Amino acid sequence: MSIKEEQLQEIEALTSIYPDEIAVLSEDPYPKFNLMIKPTTNDEDDFRPFLLLEIKFHEHYPDQSPEIAIVDSVNVDDRSAFESDIKTICEDNLGMPVIFTLASHLSEQLSIQSETRLTRQREAIERKIREEEEAEQKRFEGTCVSVESFIRWKVKFDAERAELIKTVKVDESEPKKLTGRQLFEKDRSLYDSDIKFISGEGGEVVEVDESLFEDMLDFELDDAGTTGIDLSDVDQ
Repeated sequence: MSIKEEQLQEIEALTSIYPDEIAVLSEDPYPKFNLMIKPTTNDEDDFRPFLLLEIKFHEHYPDQSPEIAIVDSVNVDDRSAFESDIKTICEDNLGMPVIFTLASHLSEQLSIQSETRLTRQREAIERKIREEEEAEQKRFEGTCVSVESFIRWKVKFDAERAELIKTVKVDESEPKKLTGRQLFEKDRSLYDSDIKFISGEGGEVVEVDESLFEDMLDFELDDAGTTGIDLSDVDQ
């Protein structure tokens, strides 16, 4: 079997393994094809990485390394690291078909890189949620009070209170309303006027036992809503 026939058999095997990832560009004078490398995981997301390799066989393959170039890549963190891996794996597998071994290794590395990226994204989301929860919790905790902070607050509060007292002016010129008892004690003529009023109605003087009304003087008569009487309006 010729070298070229062996190379074509290898491409046939690769096509059965990667039917959607391989595209044969030519077979003459030796096979040339593109091979897309994807992660081994089936996760579908916008940041899923892949590599597109262009591979050329020659008359000395597999005794010598094939020509391999990365013609495209997406979401790959370190492209040079993959180029180094390609060179190393090809050199370690001289004398035997190397493409499947190479593709498996690169696919595994892309999976590790994809999982690392997803882990970082999850950690960032969890960290943000944790920070938001801690900030919300602090809203209910308030400010911790120490002896020093309380003293500073007390000094400030007393100063503000003293300043406020200075600005408030009490109008002492306005007379205060006297209670009913105070009115009687201040002007006994109010009591006598009731007697005169009674005597004036019938023309007959009525004697009143004042002791009967001594207890009534103990009641506060200043609440007009309760008694319905404002003694300050009584005509003297």
